[in-house]
Amino acid sequence: MNTLTTEKLFIYPPGVLITEKPVLVESSGHINFKNDSKIPLPSLVEAKSNGTEIKIKGLFFVASDFDLREVYINQLFSISNYGCCKLQFFIYCDQETSLEIKSKVNLEKYKAYTFEFKTSNAEAFPEGIKLQNIKVVQTFIWDIDPETSRGTETTVKTSNN
Repeated sequence: MNTLTTEKLFIYPPGVLITEKPVLVESSGHINFKNDSKIPLPSLVEAKSNGTEIKIKGLFFVASDFDLREVYINQLFSISNYGCCKLQFFIYCDQETSLEIKSKVNLEKYKAYTFEFKTSNAEAFPEGIKLQNIKVVQTFIWDIDPETSRGTETTVKTSNN
């Protein structure tokens, strides 16, 4: 049975996996914050493009005593509300890890993790759109239930490296 509980299915995020290897995350300590909501805290993200690839660095928080070691990232092309080309990145764990995280939830102590990845994948882009047309990225910390996932929008900065 592919369910977490008898009520909720494990739902993987949309998009294409951007790397075959899991993205390694580094523990960056923790914060104490009593959160009465089950909605994840927003991530902090930086995005830079050199025209051929976009490099993403960020920090996210997990309300669990579980030690996270790796995450996966799906990429999805979309258009922003203002008509700008945008990439959405969905950061998530496999089902087994998600179950471990859920079993050790702590809504008062969040573990902080940093991550870094890059993408040059433009395969699913509409005709005529290139990576340098991406002006905004939106990064989601994908919970197993999309209703409790949280996204952060970031402007892509231009860099020379």
